[in-house]
Amino acid sequence: MKKIISVIAAASIFFTSAVSAYYFPEPDWGALLNEKKSMVSQTDFDLYTEGSVDSAPYYGARLEPHGGTYIGMIAENSEDFKPLGSYLTYIQDMYQDDLYYPANRMIHEDSVIPMIGWTINDINSIDFDRLRSVLNTLNAYNKPMFIRFANEMNVSALGDEPDQYIAAFRRAADMIHEYPNFAVVWPPNDMGALDRPFEYYYPGDEYVDWVGVSCYSIRYFMGDKNAEYKSSVYFMTGDYAWATCRLKPIMDFMAKNGINKPVMISEGGVSTNNTYGDNCDSWAAPRLRNMLYNVVMKYPQIKMINYFNTHRDNEIERFDISGYPYAEEIFKNAAASGAYIRQSGGAPDFVYQPAEKGETLTAKNGIVNLYTLAYIENQPDITVNYTLDGSWYHSSGEIPYKCALNISDIADGQHTMRISSAGVSKDFTFYKRGQAIRFGAEPEAAQTNISVVLNGRQLSFDQPPVIAGGRTLVPLRTIFEELGATVDWNDDTKTVTSVKDGKTVQLTVGSDMLHVDGSEKILDVPAQIINGRTLVPVRAVSESFDCTVVWNGDTKTVTINN
Repeated sequence: MKKIISVIAAASIFFTSAVSAYYFPEPDWGALLNEKKSMVSQTDFDLYTEGSVDSAPYYGARLEPHGGTYIGMIAENSEDFKPLGSYLTYIQDMYQDDLYYPANRMIHEDSVIPMIGWTINDINSIDFDRLRSVLNTLNAYNKPMFIRFANEMNVSALGDEPDQYIAAFRRAADMIHEYPNFAVVWPPNDMGALDRPFEYYYPGDEYVDWVGVSCYSIRYFMGDKNAEYKSSVYFMTGDYAWATCRLKPIMDFMAKNGINKPVMISEGGVSTNNTYGDNCDSWAAPRLRNMLYNVVMKYPQIKMINYFNTHRDNEIERFDISGYPYAEEIFKNAAASGAYIRQSGGAPDFVYQPAEKGETLTAKNGIVNLYTLAYIENQPDITVNYTLDGSWYHSSGEIPYKCALNISDIADGQHTMRISSAGVSKDFTFYKRGQAIRFGAEPEAAQTNISVVLNGRQLSFDQPPVIAGGRTLVPLRTIFEELGATVDWNDDTKTVTSVKDGKTVQLTVGSDMLHVDGSEKILDVPAQIINGRTLVPVRAVSESFDCTVVWNGDTKTVTINN
């Protein structure tokens, strides 16, 4: 749960070693303060596009989507925000036998992946026989589930003895891993106590499927309007309470230790009100947008965000958004933006991708959408200007600073897009050809360097694969025949019918419908004719024949195994 608030109120978050039997070495306070200053003062200013889902990082973890981010909310207060990809709910210590109502009913009925926050009050009180019993009960839901066990150890008494915590977590993880539908989430607080770095508590890669942090943008450190500047920097509260900043410590820890795992904000929120009665709207709005837009831009390895849409009366700050029209609108718009997964096993329309990554972008109705990730210290309300070939094109005054670039009005060839704000600017060169653009190189270059590997063997095509609408397309006859399927092409209807092992797959050029043994699946990108060849989406076709498909964005390689 949000121990950060209760712990702050008790003042134990700042320095905890005095009450622990374990000796925690005292940090170098000056070096630590400088490190946090560096984090909150670092400017983020970059251009993003709507990239292919296949281009997102993928680690092969349990329940990990290939691309995109599940968006979720605490189950009890999610009704007005559906559809959602996840429900957040809780198991309280060792005395709760099952999920409470209405979360249990909702999880049974809805197409979501639950995130179970299993709160432990005392690491020495864990009853592993009872743990087994409750896991069996959860398994009976027949749903994939994330199990976040013994959370926020780095701000509570759970972490007083790190070795005991690790031993207990490993034992629980081994037990959870016996259930194929469950994934283990290692759950620190994003900031933690200053003398309790993440290194003390990480149990090892084999015990962790996902890293899940509690991430709350808090207005007043320890509820004190007059808190010292250094406290706000240490804990990234107040002016520095931005999710993209607060996530830097855990991301740095993972990078330094070679921990390659998907990450989630297992629970998080932004202060929308407090016991002082402040109007927090103008403070909270950009920070809520930062959490829901900028986080998944800057950190594509974050693949779940659960919003803590509730309030407890004993807390100084409240994080619920229901009843705050501006906050409700921000959440709903972000959820519907196309970048989030909103049902179990689903996929987003796109993932945010740095423009400089150089993916070919195909216009939809003549439009290519651009976004700017803009964080400038102590400037929460900025306007981003887009300048095309030296002439003003568009301005946006709110995150994600979207620009709908109409490429129908742009001549083929090289162009320059400049983004600028508050004295910061950056130029990007792109090439336009037909209804496609590519930053850094001409679109044709992106069409010739995609590799397709089937069962360890690289395939060759007379028409190179292309990326269109965020999906990789390949010539239909080659891919079907290489998969061992028959191919029947109807030139009148532009329909291909393919059969393998008794399974029939059918699709038509220009249609977004794929038929598999009579059932229908909607395609993100339809089959289309390019340079006289009919190309089909390789993932959809291959998975229809029960193949696994993995995309490596760094090498631009599609790997298929059957």
